[in-house]
Amino acid sequence: MSASGFFKGLLFVSGWAVAGWLLIGAPMEPIQFVRRGAGGAVEAGGAEAVFKQWESNPSLSGSLIALCVLDAKGAVVYQSPLAETALCPASALKTVTTAAALELLGPDYRFETTLTGTVPFGDEGILEGNLVLIGSGDPTLSSEDLEAMAANAAKAGLKQVTGRVLVDASLLPIRPANDHWNWGDIGNAYGAGAYGINVDHNRMMIRFQPGANEGDAATVLGTEPPVNGIQWLNHVTSGPPGSGDGVVIYSEPYGSSVTLHGTVPAGEAEFAVSAAIPNPPALASAILKAALVKAGVKVLDQSVNTAGNPVPLATHRSPALPELIEHLHRVSDNLEAQCLFLTMGRLRQSDPAALLKNHWESRGVNFRGLRLIDGSGLARATMIRPVDLARINHLARRGAQGQVFRDSLKSYVGGAVRSKLGAMSGVKTDVGFLTLADGREFTFALMANGLDPALDFWPLREKLLEELKGKL
Repeated sequence: MSASGFFKGLLFVSGWAVAGWLLIGAPMEPIQFVRRGAGGAVEAGGAEAVFKQWESNPSLSGSLIALCVLDAKGAVVYQSPLAETALCPASALKTVTTAAALELLGPDYRFETTLTGTVPFGDEGILEGNLVLIGSGDPTLSSEDLEAMAANAAKAGLKQVTGRVLVDASLLPIRPANDHWNWGDIGNAYGAGAYGINVDHNRMMIRFQPGANEGDAATVLGTEPPVNGIQWLNHVTSGPPGSGDGVVIYSEPYGSSVTLHGTVPAGEAEFAVSAAIPNPPALASAILKAALVKAGVKVLDQSVNTAGNPVPLATHRSPALPELIEHLHRVSDNLEAQCLFLTMGRLRQSDPAALLKNHWESRGVNFRGLRLIDGSGLARATMIRPVDLARINHLARRGAQGQVFRDSLKSYVGGAVRSKLGAMSGVKTDVGFLTLADGREFTFALMANGLDPALDFWPLREKLLEELKGKL
């Protein structure tokens, strides 16, 4: 499958989280900007009025809001009092992972998945061993890619596998879901775990037949792609017509039981919702085996002696890192971020969180209050100061892959902003670059925690950035 074919139409959102803080000591100061002028002197900033307007909004009562702005040399230009307080970043944390990946893995890096025979096969095309799919954590591997690998093996002369079709997912940790991810997240498509072998983004569509009337039971019809062996614990009912997807999905990695709660809209002939595939390596094996049979290769599934030197039969390579990161930033893809996070740790033989922390410290970031739990920001326990988040993005922009990193970010505010948003329940973040009409570029990190979930935060954010354009 082509890279453009894989990336087309995928949309994932980050999960939700709630975080709270207790501040002990002096009463909280009114939220304000500071400006550092010549020689580092601190002056009042004109954009302070924007924060005061936020203070007067009742929906911001009890929330923590911070902003840090750096100039082209990395000096602090604007900084609110909470800019040195560690806050939850949500998906803006992904930039810490992707920027490190560009620097540590390099722009030419690609994930590789290899199909091997445990022994060579002869002129008759009979493999007297097992066929093994060896993964490297490629988050882009698709059913079509597996089918192409099977077809290539057949073209290479393979006609029969005496043994079994196996998968080797050992290059990434056996626990694909982070311990700090919410149970209400990991069964849903955006919370799919990162396995050594992933397939179809570890995402399936569950097809329901809703009832005719509100309150009627909804029936599970099946999945796409077909995933066999699932035990459905279905409590989904029919909601009001046109009410959309109200389903919450609970499942366990490598498990076979999926619990469904919530509603689908009454009166629909069929309705589909996205979910995480519980066991992607097992599904990849089943897809590969079916593809081999379709390509004319017999699979006998016998117990065989696997001693011998592995023989590569087909290899699939992912899109290059810049293309993968552009997609990751565009749709805020948790799986892709987590695969990069774990892969960097594997290749450097290090705990990935420690690796990222050490990397950015070596580049000049002086962390305080950092709690780096995962690579995607799905863990609500992740904390980082706005000043540190801004500095990482500043350093990434001025590194060897700085233009690639900037171009991978989405454009906002009439093209003046390139940034990565993050959102959870009560949490909104934004980090990236603001370019003025005269060409000057600034790095900013805006973080808000404890927000009223009903508040429409993004227009306030846009007003702030528009105000900054006239004040920097």
